[in-house]
Amino acid sequence: MISAPKFSMSLGARPPRTTRWVLFLCAVLVGSVGCASSHGLSRDSLQDVILREETGFLDPPSAAAAPAPRHAPTLGFYFKPTAFVHREFEWTSRDRDAVLTWAQGLSLGVGGRSTGFLTPSSLKGQSLRELRATAARYGVDWVLVFDGAAAVDRYNNYKAPLLYWTIVGAYLADGTHSDALCLMKATVWDVKTGARLFDEQADAITRTVGPAALVDDGREIERAKTRAMETLLQRLTDRFALLVGRR
Repeated sequence: MISAPKFSMSLGARPPRTTRWVLFLCAVLVGSVGCASSHGLSRDSLQDVILREETGFLDPPSAAAAPAPRHAPTLGFYFKPTAFVHREFEWTSRDRDAVLTWAQGLSLGVGGRSTGFLTPSSLKGQSLRELRATAARYGVDWVLVFDGAAAVDRYNNYKAPLLYWTIVGAYLADGTHSDALCLMKATVWDVKTGARLFDEQADAITRTVGPAALVDDGREIERAKTRAMETLLQRLTDRFALLVGRR
């Protein structure tokens, strides 16, 4: 009697190519089911994230004196750390360059000027009190604090269940949507008194659709962040013009 051939595969051996294709298809299918419908984007949720962080950042309430007139103010900048849950983005060197480029054309009146960024590493703690102390050491009169949060809504359209069963479909069919919302806030603080001079905020939504394997949520967040920053800086220009004009 001829016995059937026996096959064995060591633990370290790679699975057959057919098995790998099957696993890939299963992953695509699970992914398409997991993001089958849109959950929407909420500005209120992002606003709550920023407000909660701001509550812990601010100094305890006090009878702070009104900010003294600054005839030649020195303006510094600060990016609040954002690498936390529900933030979805981090500040990049491109964001820093955008602010510095904008500041070159910002009018702060005769003798007024902008300096560079205050870094989190220069602070002894993440609070407005520590930020003001650091800013004072560097001769900064006003500090412009940036904060922000973002969210992504990833979902599929009718093409996904029809075409994502195939390898080609996952790379060619426009079956996946990625919508990104970014909310940014900027606040100007008087370093000496701790008074809030003004604040502004802006948001932006971007949308893209494409194959599941090629749609990048991170790239979409960056697009939304860039647009929100552009709008925010435009609004800050107008607010600084009013502030300087009142002095």
